[in-house]
Amino acid sequence: MSRYKISIYSIISYALFFAVFKPYFLPTTLRQVLKIAILVGTLLFIMFNSEQKRLLNCTLIFGFCVLLSAVAASINGNYNIRDVFDSILYALTFYDLYTFAGLCNYKGNSDKLIKCMYRMNSIYCILTVVSVALVGVENNSNDAAYLFGNKFISAYLFILLIALYGASHEMRKKINGVILSVIFIFSILFSLYIGCSTAVVTLVVLFAVYLLPDKMKQQLINGKYVIIALILSALIVMWIKEVLKINFVHRIVFDYFGKSYTVMGRLEIYSKYLVNVILDSFWVGHGYSNTIMKDLTGVYANAQNGLLDMFISFGFLGVIALIFTVYYCYKQGWKGNKTFYLSLVVYGMIIAAIFEIALNWFFLLGLCLIRWNCSTNKL
Repeated sequence: MSRYKISIYSIISYALFFAVFKPYFLPTTLRQVLKIAILVGTLLFIMFNSEQKRLLNCTLIFGFCVLLSAVAASINGNYNIRDVFDSILYALTFYDLYTFAGLCNYKGNSDKLIKCMYRMNSIYCILTVVSVALVGVENNSNDAAYLFGNKFISAYLFILLIALYGASHEMRKKINGVILSVIFIFSILFSLYIGCSTAVVTLVVLFAVYLLPDKMKQQLINGKYVIIALILSALIVMWIKEVLKINFVHRIVFDYFGKSYTVMGRLEIYSKYLVNVILDSFWVGHGYSNTIMKDLTGVYANAQNGLLDMFISFGFLGVIALIFTVYYCYKQGWKGNKTFYLSLVVYGMIIAAIFEIALNWFFLLGLCLIRWNCSTNKL
């Protein structure tokens, strides 16, 4: 019986990874049907195998804010039934990931979950490299550029790979440290090749963090510092003009990466449109996958900042719920090496979120795994 249960947990782990990180090589309808089937199947498995008290968790607060924003957007006439359905799927996906990770922890399968995620992630990365080799790097910003998404998603897969490798291997062994360094270097070079400067900067910073002394690493997995980093990733847009005036930063952004057009576009978003869009629906936001920024500007699709885009989508209440979720996950998780490595993807997405919509499923998956890296008796 134990073998059967372990195989079921493995299958669901693989399936959830497949559902969360979209395989763009499949037709849209088939992809959506498979995702719904996996999410509903996972939910039923959780309900039949969990104690009732374990079904109530912090993701319900954030999920409620997501659904509240969808209802408000529908009332305002900005949403159709498809948008409402997408909001429900978004909330359900987060609930499934978090609650299934908790069930794995309770059943003693947390390591199995992380190893399964690592294996799937490895396959995704290998196929992504093949896809890039076949397709090239032209026009790779659109969602279906490669097998699993655009250049950003393709590069972020390697950031997740780094986190999961560290969390699933014995990092006291020298050989594993060497392998992780090689993965870091390859990821940086790969991101450079596909033209994802956001990932390049993020990976360089994370590599420097990885090389820090152990005592400093332990400080970084304190929930307070994660929250500070998350809030600063949004507040920094207030000083971004001054930061760009620093000669070193200016040369990297404008001369080396050649990002004058994209940076100036972001500055226009921050200074001209952002405040008005946020204040237009301050408390509950404009809903998941809204088009309010595009409708208003005619040019820019989103806020080009992770936390501020969350503010536009889910309002002040949603941002507070997200911040609480982040803090709670770190408060409950163990403060050990595994949490540090899983935190690399969380910090990585926070860094990327300064200029991109990066508080995504990489970020949320990292939180779920960190939360349940704890004692099996700890609710």
